[in-house]
Amino acid sequence: MSRKRALVNDLYKSKKRICAALNSDAKNSDLITEEAGSSYKADDIPCDTKVALLHLQGLFPVDRFDDRIPAMIIKHQLYSILPNRTLVDKQLNDLKNDGEVKLFKLGVDMDDYCIMFTSDYKAHVQGVMADLGTPKPVIEKFTQSLITKHRDVCISKETLMEEYQFTDQEITHLVKASVLTVKTIGGWWIAVPNAGIFMKSFLRGRKALLRMISKSKYREILRKELEQRKWPKICKLGLMYHLHDVIGADLIQCIETTSGQLLRLKDS
Repeated sequence: MSRKRALVNDLYKSKKRICAALNSDAKNSDLITEEAGSSYKADDIPCDTKVALLHLQGLFPVDRFDDRIPAMIIKHQLYSILPNRTLVDKQLNDLKNDGEVKLFKLGVDMDDYCIMFTSDYKAHVQGVMADLGTPKPVIEKFTQSLITKHRDVCISKETLMEEYQFTDQEITHLVKASVLTVKTIGGWWIAVPNAGIFMKSFLRGRKALLRMISKSKYREILRKELEQRKWPKICKLGLMYHLHDVIGADLIQCIETTSGQLLRLKDS
């Protein structure tokens, strides 16, 4: 087992959950594990944000979507793990510039960026495009050239044709494969095929979780009590994935009490 993988396991098997990280001193970026009885400083790990991304990736139940989409992470979920948002943004930008991750905009229902490891995205679009019968040269040009070099979340027709040498017909193939979606006239978002499946489940799960808390007395509930409740089967992403969402999006407040962590719905 690699050192980084061992650190991921130690950090995130801890009983000290994500809410505690939000309540910690933002100037102290130590991540604490109670089970191991030790702490790891940010400097001990190559990148705190990458470790957090790996943890969130592990929470994504790819099998529940019949492998139609890879693990997708919402940027603000990182804030539920690492309280220093400036550091998260900087490290995420470094990961993007190094080509390790790609960021996407998923439409009007999602204000924040979606994050995916570049290797996962490449494998996903290669499979989708191959199934659609997209010509191999187009697949190779998109995955080996554009994905590798292009860092922005959108791209213009001029850039596609002049910098990456795509023809009009090849661009049509990309649009049909849903790796490009219309942004403006002559411009496209670089997109994730089948992302609509994720968005539907994501919004449904968030709504279900917030409803659970809002129906509790005083619009608050102990975390341990929430975790014991039956989670709707139609909400495929799971409770923990959605807790990272609502905490990172500042939709609920986490309060330490003598009875355990209390989750309180914030006033809208």
